[in-house]
Amino acid sequence: MVELNIFTNSIFFAPETHIIEQTYRSFIKKFGKISNIRVWYHPYPNIEKSKQYKKNLKKIFKNIEIIETQSLSDGYIKAIKSSILDFMFMLEHDWEFLDTIIHSLEEIIFTMRNNNLWHLRFNKRWNKALGCDKWIEEKQFEIPVCFTSCISNNPHIINKNLYIKKALPMIKKSETSKGIEGNISNKGISATIYGPLNYPPTIRHLDGRGIKK
Repeated sequence: MVELNIFTNSIFFAPETHIIEQTYRSFIKKFGKISNIRVWYHPYPNIEKSKQYKKNLKKIFKNIEIIETQSLSDGYIKAIKSSILDFMFMLEHDWEFLDTIIHSLEEIIFTMRNNNLWHLRFNKRWNKALGCDKWIEEKQFEIPVCFTSCISNNPHIINKNLYIKKALPMIKKSETSKGIEGNISNKGISATIYGPLNYPPTIRHLDGRGIKK
């Protein structure tokens, strides 16, 4: 079984919820509905609208726990420490999953479990040795993946017990997302990306920061 953890904050669009709704619909369309879901909510930066945003979240995620946090990294750490499941899907509120993901969630989890993969992310770029992914190497398991030393917060799945041993001690509470990826990326450990070398993007980033026009 896998637990879906959705991380959100009160953005400039708040109290509107169309960004997180689009993300959630995209997840369900690609992977199907799952019963274990928690929503981690940070009331910044749009504090004035944050209470109404939280109320609106409760309307969308009925009978689902919505937990207030001090930051993304604060929620991320608490999610890992409090989960009772072995695998966790970590999803920020502003992503869309693409049709280039051709395997089921069950197949992906099986591959991770069978090969002791502790972190598998979906890539917003082609799987090439570019940018942060300066080093990338393809491996053939039940599902082809690429190894990289660039470990980002892009939508990813973790093997909780392995993550606790390998990366959790390196994570620090921070007001920015760097509290997670900035402390484990290119720090001597490697993780995996879905798909082989030269595979096209599997996710698309939405306007989650809510920049006003």
